Amino acid sequence: MRALQRAVSTVQKEFDAGAALLELYDGLPYVRKLGYDIDEMTGRILVRVIIDGDNTDDEFHAHSMTSVRKARECEDRLAASMGDKYEVVPIVTDPYEGSLRHFRTMTAVIDR
Repeated sequence: MRALQRAVSTVQKEFDAGAALLELYDGLPYVRKLGYDIDEMTGRILVRVIIDGDNTDDEFHAHSMTSVRKARECEDRLAASMGDKYEVVPIVTDPYEGSLRHFRTMTAVIDR
């Protein structure tokens, strides 16, 4: 467990995921909650995004795709030493009751 904590700390020193996500999602008013988790074992940075749920299907799809593209832009911000080791995996959903429970296990959560 300590080795995993050290690895996550090392990743967080090289890449401030919270600041990157805030900057990337700043202009998207329909994003309500952001969270990320860095999994050293799998080499994944999981990004969870909750968007407004009271949209038409077309709006929800457009907002979801924009949110996924923004998460993918995080990969461009990774340090060169991390680029080959990590993949950003976005999960975008509306605020249904079950989606919020996943935020309890996130490294960081940003409410907007």
